[in-house]
Amino acid sequence: MIELIQPYVGIAVKLIVGMIGILTFLRITGKAQMGQLTPLDTVSAFVIGALVGGVLYNPDMTIWHLIFALVVWTGFNMLVRFAMRSAYLRHLIKGESVFLVKDGVINFKNFKRNSLEMEQFRLMLRQKGIFSMFDVEDVLFEANGSVTVLSPGQTAYSVLLVNNGEIVESSLAQFNHTQEWVMKAIKRNGFRGPSELFCMEWTPRRGFYFVTFNGDVKRGKAEFDSESIDPDNAQV
Repeated sequence: MIELIQPYVGIAVKLIVGMIGILTFLRITGKAQMGQLTPLDTVSAFVIGALVGGVLYNPDMTIWHLIFALVVWTGFNMLVRFAMRSAYLRHLIKGESVFLVKDGVINFKNFKRNSLEMEQFRLMLRQKGIFSMFDVEDVLFEANGSVTVLSPGQTAYSVLLVNNGEIVESSLAQFNHTQEWVMKAIKRNGFRGPSELFCMEWTPRRGFYFVTFNGDVKRGKAEFDSESIDPDNAQV
């Protein structure tokens, strides 16, 4: 009798250990994974599913094999996430948000780069409750495949200029601003450089929002004195 139920007990124990391991993995790597699926998270989901499924139905694989595999994969994930503190590696692994529509004009280069067709794009807009291109001012294609739509007359969106102490070059390129422009804003508001900031956000016509690594928050004006503005970037 014991010999008959032993395989089923083994499967049940492996399944429970696997579930606990996955929950532990999610707790360690952060809750943000459950809200935004990035390419790294997609790979993690496939690998974890293969690990648990392979051990679950393979009698030659023990619980210790499963635990070892989960520990190695979790450690590797943490190493990758630590490496993503580098702006270049973060862009390489997670990708970036790009404009599909800017000021009512379609960016065909970003359409082709993301293999998007117009009907796919229109479906995304309909899912947002928008049924006409006349109701679209800007459309941002997010790194997780979703779209953020700004309709004409809405409040201007915000832009992340500094992330984890580093200037976000892609944000500057989208809005035709330079690092010098960001540095002037940072110093004007009492900081020595981006290394002091956890993040820096800019909302056109509203101003800057600074958060230091200590958790301190400061708001700054968007306007500059005429002598402090780069002539090539005077128009926001």
